[in-house]
Amino acid sequence: MKLGKLIGGMALGALVLSAIPYKFKKDEETGAREIRSLLWAWRKTPAREGETKDHYAFAIPPSGLDAADGTKPAAPAEETVDLAPAGDEAPETAEE
Repeated sequence: MKLGKLIGGMALGALVLSAIPYKFKKDEETGAREIRSLLWAWRKTPAREGETKDHYAFAIPPSGLDAADGTKPAAPAEETVDLAPAGDEAPETAEE
C-alpha cells in the first residue's frame, strides 16, 4: 500500500512539474508573447493594421505553436521514384 502511494505521489508531482511554465518569450518587434511548458503552450499576437482583436493560440502539445499561422507544420516533401520502364512500350509478359 505504501509503495502505491509513493508511486502515485511521484506521478502527480511529475504532472504538476511538467505543467509549470519554463519559457516566457516576448518579441519586441511584433509585440507577440509566448509561454511554454512541457504539456502546453500559449501565444498572444497583437492585432495587425485594420484588425480590432488580438490573436490567441493555445496548443497541447506545445509543438502545435511552431507553425507561423497556427496550423500543423507541413511535412517535408518526399522523393518519388519512377518504376516504369523507359519508353512508351508496355512491359512484355512471358507467355507459355
